[in-house]
Amino acid sequence: MMETTLSGTLYVYQGEEIGMANVPLSWGPEEYKDVESENFWKKWNDLYPGNEEKLQEARVMLQKKARDHARTPVQWSSDANAGFCEEGVTPWMRVNDDYTYVNAEAQQSAKDDNQLSVLQFWKRGLANRKAHKDVFVYGDYKLLDETNETVFAYKRSSDKEAFVVVLNFSGKSVEFDIPNLAGVEKWVAGNYEVGSPNKEVQGKITLKPWEAILGAAKV
Repeated sequence: MMETTLSGTLYVYQGEEIGMANVPLSWGPEEYKDVESENFWKKWNDLYPGNEEKLQEARVMLQKKARDHARTPVQWSSDANAGFCEEGVTPWMRVNDDYTYVNAEAQQSAKDDNQLSVLQFWKRGLANRKAHKDVFVYGDYKLLDETNETVFAYKRSSDKEAFVVVLNFSGKSVEFDIPNLAGVEKWVAGNYEVGSPNKEVQGKITLKPWEAILGAAKV
C-alpha cells in the first residue's frame, strides 16, 4: 500500500506481486549462482577451512545478502518447475520450495471471499493509483505524525481530493491516535479484508500487526 500511494516511479520486481520470498536457509551454498556469492563462499572456505562454526556463519550471511533471492524462477503455477520451464528441463536456478502454493495461478482468486490474494491486492492498489493519479502520483504529501517510530501515517492530496494512509510497521497490535489534520471521512481499503476497514475516523484506533489502511479525507 505504501508503494502504490507514494509519488515517484513505482517499481514492482518479478515475483513481488505474488509475494515470492527469499530462498530458505536450508539451501546449500551450491544453489547460489551469483559470482559475488560464489566468491564470498570460496573466500570463507579459504580463510576457515573445516571450521564448521565459521562456515555456518557464512551460510547465514549468504542467505541474508545474496542477490540471487531476486533471481529464482518466477512461480507461475504448481506444475513442475513452477511452470517456468517444462518438466525434465533444469532451470538455470532452483525454484523456491514454496512454489506449490505461492504462484500466480493460485492467486488469480482468493481462498476466502473476505480476503484478497497478494496478486489481487497489488492489482487493486495499482488500479487505485491510476484512477487517482492526481493524488498519488502528482499530489501533495504531508506527514501526519513525526514522532511515531512504529506507525507511518501521511496524507496525499490534490485540489479536488485527498487520502490518508496509515501503516503499522510492526508485528504487534498498536494504538494510533489519528491527528485532527488528517480529516478522514471514511476508510476505504485495507490489507486485512476485501471491504472497507471497520474503524473510527477520529480518536484512537487499533492497528493489527502489519496492518495498512487507506481513507478518503477532506482536502
